Amino acid sequence: MNLRPLLLTVAVLAPVSALVWWFGRPAPAAATADPRVGARLVEPEVLASATQVTLRAEGRSLELARTEDGRWTLVGEPVLPADSSRLARLTRDLVSPRIERLVSTNPERIATFEFGETGLRYADASGAALLDLQLGRSLEGGARLLRFGEEDKAYAARLNLWLDAEPASWRDNLLVSGLQASDLASLRIAFPDTDAEPVLVSRASATEPWTSPASPAGHQVRAAILTTQAGNLSALRFNHVAPADAETVVAARAHPREVSLTSFAGRTVTFTFYRAPEPPAASAPEVPEGEEPPPPPPPAPRPVFVSVLDSQPDAILEAAARTHAFEIAEWLFTSLPQRPEDLFEPVPVPAGGTETPPGVSVTTPPLSIDFPGVETEAGGEARPAEAPEPADTRETEA
Repeated sequence: MNLRPLLLTVAVLAPVSALVWWFGRPAPAAATADPRVGARLVEPEVLASATQVTLRAEGRSLELARTEDGRWTLVGEPVLPADSSRLARLTRDLVSPRIERLVSTNPERIATFEFGETGLRYADASGAALLDLQLGRSLEGGARLLRFGEEDKAYAARLNLWLDAEPASWRDNLLVSGLQASDLASLRIAFPDTDAEPVLVSRASATEPWTSPASPAGHQVRAAILTTQAGNLSALRFNHVAPADAETVVAARAHPREVSLTSFAGRTVTFTFYRAPEPPAASAPEVPEGEEPPPPPPPAPRPVFVSVLDSQPDAILEAAARTHAFEIAEWLFTSLPQRPEDLFEPVPVPAGGTETPPGVSVTTPPLSIDFPGVETEAGGEARPAEAPEPADTRETEA
């Protein structure tokens, strides 16, 4: 048997097989074993001690800070309450996912992952980072690239995160907390544009009807409008803040209107609304004959501002109100009753009943009046008197 060809074949294939194994071998265990793979992004108890949160997205950034009493605020001018429920959702979305794999440790490759624009940072009271996360581009399949701080390691994880660094999105803009429409025992509404006195409406309980000593005779409090106002005022929110010395604020403060609420527990809240009056119409410009007049200029903005005097004040809002004014939606102001009469409606007539003429009792018996030639039947119904039968003028037979 000639073994020479077989030995030559083995001699050629052996080096080739070695080369294939060398280039296709798995990475050493030290290079692939990363303690973060399979673990959470961060443990819940780590973020529980955070007192500062910074968000970066789309060229914006914002900072949240926790006060000594545990409330979260939006850092800025002025400092405003932050939406703590939204921060809680963000924190849950961070502690839920797990890191799927290590993508790269090559700095040149990591530089193409679009890190730097979007990220977040949780820090403790000393400023030390509890979590410093940069988010890169998304991968096919739903995972997203991420890295911790400035490390030369990029990972992939399936994140349910959408970072919004717009400060207005993070405000808790409720002006009065802990008050519901069902808590209100009375409302006192002023009508500064009329000569009328403020009108007080009240109720004995949340299930009792509203009443008022100012109700006109034959009228009652319009329940629908009180229900609407109680809901609007107990949940009043601001949408913007403006410096107290802004021109629009100064112009509006000269025209206040007050609405006061009192709860069954004795809490009192007074809203003072401000809005500049509508300016007089501008005179039409002179236009040469045959030409169209130019369109009138747009009306100047007349924002509505409000101040709050609360027997249970919010310290953060109270501090902000010293330097800024809270602007609210226009419709909340224009939906207020404009005249005292708007608060009342006629008492409805019971079903099947009729209105009683003034001064006449429904129990007065009907009057009986005799007219010549008219007889009255039992029950009071009149009928014409019967004419006498004509006399028989025929001759009598003998």
